[in-house]
Amino acid sequence: MLKQTNKLLISEVFCSIQGESSYTGRPTIFIRLSGCNLRCSICDTKHALQNGKLLYTSEIVKIIKTLKMPYVCITGGEPLIQKDELLALIKKIKTCKKSISIETNGSILVDKIPSYVKKVLDVKTPSTKESGSFNIKNLKHLTKNDELKFVISDKKDFDFSIRFINKHKKSLSGVQLLFSPNLKIKALPIELSRWILTSGLDITFQPQIHKLIKEKPIYLFKQ
Repeated sequence: MLKQTNKLLISEVFCSIQGESSYTGRPTIFIRLSGCNLRCSICDTKHALQNGKLLYTSEIVKIIKTLKMPYVCITGGEPLIQKDELLALIKKIKTCKKSISIETNGSILVDKIPSYVKKVLDVKTPSTKESGSFNIKNLKHLTKNDELKFVISDKKDFDFSIRFINKHKKSLSGVQLLFSPNLKIKALPIELSRWILTSGLDITFQPQIHKLIKEKPIYLFKQ
């Protein structure tokens, strides 16, 4: 028997309704990896910043094989800080004939991620305190299958995001642009929708619907 070598530090594996990206609303298997290289002020998954449990890629795939859901989302933390092991996991998930997306904070190169994986990259806005973290080289590795997400907490965040889009308009051709309001600020969804309407840009208003519906995950593994 071949010795298993690929392990990933996992925070949790669970099923829920996808609340973000163009896959919003789809029943989804989430694989949340532990560890992150950033410390965003508005982070909503602080439990995944550290700790976690090491699982073999084969163990993770065994868990998701039991489910009929056709869509797997790999998230974090920051999945790409375990890049080599992550790539091995992606290859194994692909053999299960499931669609795959990955959510990343945009600070680490996505050049090795296969084209069949939908990449959803954050561009950190000023309110996150990590607005200089985006690796601009990632723009070269985006396809029409991929998406950029901006979390907006105020007008300063919105204006920052518009400047970013206008500056890199050529590189972003065909890439879906998502603006997600910080739902802790009650009036913001209405204000953001108006700002988008007056921007003249092809931006998708993307509230985190899993927070709106308060969907409770079904945990398959939890650290």
